Amino acid sequence: MSSLAVYLHTSPELPNKVLNHADDIASTLAAAGIDYRQVELPQAMRPGCEQAEFEAAYGLWLQALMGEEGHVQQELFNLQRNHPQKLELRARHLDEQVQAAASAWLFVGGFAQLSLHLDDHVYVLHGEKGDLLSLPAGTRYWFDLGEEPHALVVRLSASDESPVRTDDDIASRFPRLDD
Repeated sequence: MSSLAVYLHTSPELPNKVLNHADDIASTLAAAGIDYRQVELPQAMRPGCEQAEFEAAYGLWLQALMGEEGHVQQELFNLQRNHPQKLELRARHLDEQVQAAASAWLFVGGFAQLSLHLDDHVYVLHGEKGDLLSLPAGTRYWFDLGEEPHALVVRLSASDESPVRTDDDIASRFPRLDD
């Protein structure tokens, strides 16, 4: 089950609220300018599936979604616990980042944690199958696959530019996926 914890950016030890219902998550994020919805996926897929299998099942569907949302690039996070580069891939996204263009995160299988730094709050989503978040350009975030990843997540972007790290160490102060 997906959940959203909302923190004041100065109080990483205790969330102001924790939500477990999709409608509550959607309305809370909407108030902060983030679109959250659950989508029906074309096929069940497990983390660690072959790239060709994923493309066959999701290629056309993702292209349509990208067209609707105005995205031109996608990055696939497809990791299981035995992935040989799991620690490097996790570390690459644990610091706060920002992307100049709009982006979206689609959770296809497994689970991961996406944290959003919006004004004076941090929104920590434990995302699962069917979660889709659309982030406006300039949204600060970090992404955690966990120490023992089991995630199949797609990041869509409205630009070919990669996200860049901010100089803020805020991500290090908030709970990680495994905490």
